[in-house]
Amino acid sequence: MRRSAYLLLTIPLMLLGYRVPRGSEDRVGRSVEVHSVHEGSRTFAAIEVYTVLDAGNDNTGSILRNNATTGNLGGTTGLERGITVRPGDPPIVYIARGATTTGDGRPRGVVGLAAIRLQEKTDGDFNPNTDPDLPLTYIDTGLIVSGGPNFTFVHGITYDPLLDKVWVLDGTGATPRVWYFDGGAVGGAPNGGDVSRTAVAQGIQLAFQADNASGLGGRGYALAVRVDPQDMNRIRVALAMGNHVEVWESVNGLSGPWRLQWESAPDPDGEGPHPPFQPASLRDVAFDEKGDVWVTHADYGPMGSGSETAQTYDCPSVIHRYAGESEGRERRAEESVFLPIPAFVLDKEVVQRGGFCRGLNSVKFYRQEGAIFLLAAHRGPNEARIAVLRYRREGGPGAYRFDPVDGFGSAVSESFQDEALRTLRLRGSARETQPGGGTPNGFLYLSLPYTSEGDLRIREEALYLNGFVVDTRKGQTLPTSGIIRVRLPSR
Repeated sequence: MRRSAYLLLTIPLMLLGYRVPRGSEDRVGRSVEVHSVHEGSRTFAAIEVYTVLDAGNDNTGSILRNNATTGNLGGTTGLERGITVRPGDPPIVYIARGATTTGDGRPRGVVGLAAIRLQEKTDGDFNPNTDPDLPLTYIDTGLIVSGGPNFTFVHGITYDPLLDKVWVLDGTGATPRVWYFDGGAVGGAPNGGDVSRTAVAQGIQLAFQADNASGLGGRGYALAVRVDPQDMNRIRVALAMGNHVEVWESVNGLSGPWRLQWESAPDPDGEGPHPPFQPASLRDVAFDEKGDVWVTHADYGPMGSGSETAQTYDCPSVIHRYAGESEGRERRAEESVFLPIPAFVLDKEVVQRGGFCRGLNSVKFYRQEGAIFLLAAHRGPNEARIAVLRYRREGGPGAYRFDPVDGFGSAVSESFQDEALRTLRLRGSARETQPGGGTPNGFLYLSLPYTSEGDLRIREEALYLNGFVVDTRKGQTLPTSGIIRVRLPSR
């Protein structure tokens, strides 16, 4: 039975940790317990910031220093597209390169994925302008391409550890294509040295193409993949289509055939309190350990002024749960859950009274010592400030709640994070970020290094994301785009 999460407004937040001083209530005045970064391992910290491209991996010679205000520095990650990590030795991070005219040292007009090996580069410096005192902490292997038919636009990507495949959501319209290729594939320069070189992805196959048979339209923003750990021939792929979600299934492994298992309605709860999805509301999608599907509801509102939720929350942050075993079209959410915005999130940076709430950008679940946590990236109304918050999930289906624990980013109190993460933001003008200028995309996606057990456990206590930070270790003064490897707190 569907349950709207305004029920949780009557449930006190009881969290593990220590009680913070007076004033640490959430936005509706309830006292919560949160973790402080002064507790050692209970700290969000930037383990490393990989600025792609940085001076050491640039063979074009256009990057003169790591604090460049022009040129290719950070040009690929600055697109703010999807990111996924394949754990291993070394880990490989894949970055979606949707636009093809950005100055990132790669060929114009070629859509693909940048493949970054996170290992120290010891076989020489390919840019004579590189500061010899700065470590070369990764190898940029160039671009991965589809080889034909060509990728048209890549936004969402994800990695499936059970089958060891990277999945790609390709296209800008209502009928995107879904591809997969072998985990561990790299670009055209496996050992670095030429970031413009391309290679056809090893083992690449076109799985299926969405058909828009219902006429809902939309466009592909993100995808999630669940392989049944009890029957690895059963694969489900969930697509966040902006104004709806659809789930495709194969019961015969990668070779298919694939069918549309179910598709949501464009309104999560019909006559309920939640507004319909806007064209870019569903920006991310995630499976939980039970196989249910959760979606973000960005661009939320405005709600009716008479609703209990509108009176209680300045700017609701809402996720919706759909039954993974659903069938057919016009599916409604089983429940809708509000993510409380705690007082350690800076007021007016994420919360906006009235109008549309920019809201959630990305969500990811993970398991830690028997508990299930949710990481959620909240955007501010000015598209610059960001708050990545961690919630502990409590309750069960139909009665879930998410209790805020801690977080990081430029919209979070400085006491909860290290120096670099305090500067985390989205792209701005040329005077605000590197790279900067143009129309900000307003995206920040998250990736976790899941194990192959299929139960949300992660291989390392780390989160990977695309964002803009100041890394003083590289002499930066402007927030510069890069892959940020963030240490997760122990609990």
